[in-house]
Amino acid sequence: MLFALAVPQFYFLPQGTMDIALSSIVAILLVPTAVVWAWRNLGVQRLLRTWLMYGLLGLLAARILALLWSPDAGYGRLPMVLLAQFIMTLVLMYGAASEKPDFLRQIQFFYWPLVMLQTFLVALFRVFPGVEDAYLRSIAGLFAGQNTVSGLFDVNRNNVLDPTKSGGVFINANVAGLFLGVSAMAAFAVWSRTRQRLVLVAGVVALTGVWFTGSKSGRMFAVVLPLAALAAYFWRRLKPALRRYLLIGAGVATVGAIVLLSTGGGFATAVRGAFGQRTDIWGYGAEAFVESPLLGLGWGGWQEGFAVYAAAHGIYSPNFPPHNILLAAWASTGLVGLVLTILVFGAMLGLVVKAFKRSSDHNSLFVAWTGAAFVWVIVQAMGENTDVFGEIHLIPVLALLLCYLIDVPRQETTDRVTDADFWNRETSIIPAIRDVYPEPGHGNAYLPPPVYRAGPGDQGPSWHQRP
Repeated sequence: MLFALAVPQFYFLPQGTMDIALSSIVAILLVPTAVVWAWRNLGVQRLLRTWLMYGLLGLLAARILALLWSPDAGYGRLPMVLLAQFIMTLVLMYGAASEKPDFLRQIQFFYWPLVMLQTFLVALFRVFPGVEDAYLRSIAGLFAGQNTVSGLFDVNRNNVLDPTKSGGVFINANVAGLFLGVSAMAAFAVWSRTRQRLVLVAGVVALTGVWFTGSKSGRMFAVVLPLAALAAYFWRRLKPALRRYLLIGAGVATVGAIVLLSTGGGFATAVRGAFGQRTDIWGYGAEAFVESPLLGLGWGGWQEGFAVYAAAHGIYSPNFPPHNILLAAWASTGLVGLVLTILVFGAMLGLVVKAFKRSSDHNSLFVAWTGAAFVWVIVQAMGENTDVFGEIHLIPVLALLLCYLIDVPRQETTDRVTDADFWNRETSIIPAIRDVYPEPGHGNAYLPPPVYRAGPGDQGPSWHQRP
């Protein structure tokens, strides 16, 4: 259900009430399931004892605590709900993946076709801006939030109104690019384990769709991060001399890109303009930090103070949010929230590094693409108004990547099963007895995890309960 609701994000509550998505309501209804898994599943219990979960739970507590000194607590409701939804989804994904060896296959028709549909809408709206305008003025509130869309043509203007940008079901083209790019990285990661052609096609389509959004950061990441993921995967196979040449080439390319963005025209000019607008916004954060470094501004504090700052400095919109996740974390929850946000990002990247070091050759491809997805979320968050999980549409797929990344070896028994093997009835995915128990005698020591199950009278643990 969470994957089926990831892209549409239906908002059924009328204008004037809180914009809460149907996926959030479903996540709340699934709280009892998550509690049962946390109580009975040893894998979920290990998940709750990771630095990632410590950081997420601490950040949620910090957001709740900040209500005590917030001038307008209403601004904190949605960020708290979404962070709690991400935590809940991570527990649910981990529990489902630990009990279902073919979990990656079961979800393929509930998410990837919707990603391709979102790509189609982005391309359609980019080629025909009038169609996008008609969508925004009619049914967009059902998919993006009634309150959000009601002010889109007035006080809450957003960049999809620009004919050179397109968002599909999103009202911000940069966030649409983030969603498609991260979904593409996730698709390549899942494909590396399952070899499902549908998932590979979805990844290619989504990565192509990033270019239609008009997002400048998305276009840069769509080139750099796939190359980085492939370089990380092949790094072990390269000779030392070739590694040195690649490092030198990467350094030269980086310097050249910086020079081009600093002096070039066209695309480079647009990038510099976007960065300049953000530095104007960040200027208020620097002034506000001096006044209240420890507690920040509280929920709603940024909105009150920035309106005055914008009027004094000639910034055309008084409603700009921070456009930087670290600045937003400090402004809403103070230094504690800032430190915990950094801890969450550090835990994500730490899981990538740890998994890459202990992964086998074919699993390293999964880790490389997963790392690219996390880097995309983290880096783009430094210039957008997104959260530690990206944004609400990305919650299920990021939770999926995390739960497989946390315990990679346990899932290796389901790897490398091709589409033909899975769908061909004459090809069994269960090995023959001589394959799993090659020596005479009795016992179950050779049974792989998907075959072995503990039963009455059996002293061995089931595969998802082993330490």
